[in-house]
Amino acid sequence: MTRVLVVEDEPLFVRALVIHLRARQFDVDTAPDGATGLQVAAEKRPDAVLLDLGLPDMDGFEVIARLRRLTRSPIVVVSARRTSDEKVEALEAGADDYVTKPFAMDELLAGVRAAVRRTRIKESSVIRATVETGSLSVDPVAGQRTAEAGVFGSLPPNGTCSRSSSGIPGSS
Repeated sequence: MTRVLVVEDEPLFVRALVIHLRARQFDVDTAPDGATGLQVAAEKRPDAVLLDLGLPDMDGFEVIARLRRLTRSPIVVVSARRTSDEKVEALEAGADDYVTKPFAMDELLAGVRAAVRRTRIKESSVIRATVETGSLSVDPVAGQRTAEAGVFGSLPPNGTCSRSSSGIPGSS
C-alpha cells in the first residue's frame, strides 16, 4: 500500500483527507505541525507528503527544504495561499505539485497517485551498467573498479574513468 503523510494543522481538514485516502487504500500518517511532520517522515518514510504551508510552528517552505534533505518522496502542497509567487516559491523549494484549497478530492488523489507513480518509475529505471573487459570491470553506479584481485579503487564522484584515473599501472 502507498503511505501518505498529511502535514496539516486543521483537524477537520485532516479528518476529511484521512477518510478519503483510506477509502482509496492509502496508508495514512498525520502530523499537526512541521516538526512532527519531519519526525514522522524520517521514521515512516512515506511514499508521498501532503503539506500545508501555514503551519503553527514553522514556515511550510522550510518544511519542504528539510523534507528534501530526508526523502525523494513527492511533496504535494495543499494550501489556501493563492499567489503565483507563493506557488513558484514552493515548487522551487522542492515541492512536486501545488493544489489550492478548496479543491476536488478526486483531483488531489489523482495527483498524488501520479506523483508516486513517477517517483517509482524513476527509481526502478536505474540501470546497472557494469562494463567488463578482460579481467577489469567498472561499475559507475556503485562507483567501483574491480580486477581479478578484487575491488581496487573507487571512481571519481562524477563516475568517469579516464586513463589517468583508472589506477591501472602504466595507463597514465
